[in-house]
Amino acid sequence: MAHYISSPKLCSRFESKNKLSSRCYIDYLSDDLLGQIFTRVPSRSTVACKCVSKRWLSLISNTDFIKQFTSHQHSLFKSMLIFVTPRELMLAFWDQSQHNQSLEIPISFPPDMLIKGKGSSICGCSNGLFLCCNNRYTYGSGYYVYDPLVKGRIDIPDPSPPLTCIENLYAVGFVCKPKQKVTARRSNKHNFRVVIIKSFLVRVSEIKVDVFSSKTGQWNHIVMKIPKGFAFAPHWLLSFSYCGKLYFMGRANIFVFDPYSRKRYTINYPSEADAMNIVSCGFLGISCSRLRIADIRQHDLRVWEHVEKNQWDLLHCIDISTKLPQKFCVNYYKRVAGFHPFDGDIVYLHSYAEGIFVCYLGTRKFEAVPGYEKADISPFQLEISDLLLPQESRAITIN
Repeated sequence: MAHYISSPKLCSRFESKNKLSSRCYIDYLSDDLLGQIFTRVPSRSTVACKCVSKRWLSLISNTDFIKQFTSHQHSLFKSMLIFVTPRELMLAFWDQSQHNQSLEIPISFPPDMLIKGKGSSICGCSNGLFLCCNNRYTYGSGYYVYDPLVKGRIDIPDPSPPLTCIENLYAVGFVCKPKQKVTARRSNKHNFRVVIIKSFLVRVSEIKVDVFSSKTGQWNHIVMKIPKGFAFAPHWLLSFSYCGKLYFMGRANIFVFDPYSRKRYTINYPSEADAMNIVSCGFLGISCSRLRIADIRQHDLRVWEHVEKNQWDLLHCIDISTKLPQKFCVNYYKRVAGFHPFDGDIVYLHSYAEGIFVCYLGTRKFEAVPGYEKADISPFQLEISDLLLPQESRAITIN
């Protein structure tokens, strides 16, 4: 498409070779055209463009551009990749079926980085809140809850007596119940629980659990029995939350704990699955309100769905050796990055070197998500609706 330039001032600029040599042709593009370009590059590159000029900084920071960028990124792969820390990505999702099939996501925060501060690690995510730690999360201390909407934090006191010991490692869980009424600015009165369990590699039938309640502001020490026994995996001490429960993956089964009612039970892994491979390279999560497990090996990707008690159905077994790059298939550190919570046909794969791939289970097609190589990906996921300002306060800008 040709554009006729009628402005004498612009014409004189194009006629002057000296001025053209000192400026880039992209400077003459309109804000609309620049915005279209920025929406088509990964968020990491878009954020880096803020440093080019004041004009680009103003354009990329504009609320209308953020909505346009987020909606376009989400439309490509039905997900959005957010840098929650400088080096860690997190998958975020928008449920259009619950929002009148809206194509524009009314997002109220920039997609560059949610959690500020050096040395913070994420060890839990629930209903838009993050459980973070100033140290290694396995130390059992230094936790705080971060709200990215208002950029506020709630420091969690260390258990008494202190759990920290260089010889001990602790598993961590975090769950927050959704608030009944959303206000323009969130208060600090959240109904959440932080759970710490001293890890053990030998199967035991009795465990000690420390639970912090946001209502009381105190820790409770609980001793509970697990009839079928449980043992943590040596390299996985996190959990994911769903419907008020925490799911811990162990060496031979999954420990499910409700810190509100203190109910607990265990779920066995699929009989044909390798439990340690699931813990190392697989994923345990929710898709379409059903519990699913996936694991990935050198040649195949398998997905199971939990039916009842300890019964799992194998939904998909896909040969990946001819569909993905060989470097990805032979990479020992590749893993399943997550399920799409609202579309049961989509699974995300990741490796640090090759980046992120989207797997469409129904058609067995794979698609690379460009621009996210050399980045880690969080085992937790976000629903974008948990990070939106309420309707009456959409005009508020979060800096």
